Amino acid sequence: MHKKVKVAVLMGGKSQEHEISLISGREVAKNLNPKKYIVTRIVIPKTGFDIFLPTKLKGADLVFIALHGPNGEDGTIQGFLELLGIPYTGSGILASTIGMDKIYSRKIFTQLGLNTPNYVLISKEGKSLNLKNLKFPLFIKPSDQGSSVGVSKAKNIKELKLGLKEAFKYSQTAIVEEYLQGIEVTGAVLGNNNPKALPLIEIVPKKDFFDFEAKYEPSLTDEIVPARISKSLTKKAQSAALEAYKSIGCRGFGRVDMIIKGEKVYVLEINTIPGLTPVSLFPKAAKAAGISYSQLLDKIIDYAFNP
Repeated sequence: MHKKVKVAVLMGGKSQEHEISLISGREVAKNLNPKKYIVTRIVIPKTGFDIFLPTKLKGADLVFIALHGPNGEDGTIQGFLELLGIPYTGSGILASTIGMDKIYSRKIFTQLGLNTPNYVLISKEGKSLNLKNLKFPLFIKPSDQGSSVGVSKAKNIKELKLGLKEAFKYSQTAIVEEYLQGIEVTGAVLGNNNPKALPLIEIVPKKDFFDFEAKYEPSLTDEIVPARISKSLTKKAQSAALEAYKSIGCRGFGRVDMIIKGEKVYVLEINTIPGLTPVSLFPKAAKAAGISYSQLLDKIIDYAFNP
């Protein structure tokens, strides 16, 4: 009889996605097979500080990171766990840091020849708005947040200034990018050295765009799997997702958000710890590939032990 693996599920944390992380973490803990795992749930408070965390993690064979956003998805907790010498799920320090930073990840994507929307960077300390050749409508995004936190759409200068004010609540730098009218898809990727692309999900928000509320309120978005696009475009988008995933050194699992306009695929960003709530996109893509939620967790854990 095999020894059960002691898994500590980390959730909560110092992030705007604290509550979403709690839902992900509880869902993970609930679906870990009790015949294989001994599960401990650890909630990191909103302050982000828990002096007893090393003690709580003592004896754990593995940490399942169900944290989202800054301090959980950006390499911070990954570095802490590396110091403690405890294996953990998902990407390592460097990939987590780059994946969380939209600016640096896009630089890598474009160097590889992947398409990204045209954009400009605007600093909180900047004195002028130089939009170069960008035309309204535009999207404004904090450079280092997830789940569309602080994201807005602007149709004019007044809305742009309001959008920047909102973005600067979360980041010192904002991305202002062109609005690409096309088909929004997300590509889930699973694996380490030889990752596999799961079926694409088409996202059709009933609001103006796929914002924080639309992501977690099922009635506000239609999520269609497989995406209603041609086989050739599907292959192209899955290839782009895999390329983006491998380019920053992801491992375990990740999700790449894209826009398809005409025959072109544009990579928006990569999520190194995708949501694992009951309504999240990654479990939905896995299910379409014939992988149950519990089996998905097994695979993610296996990739953590065998990087």
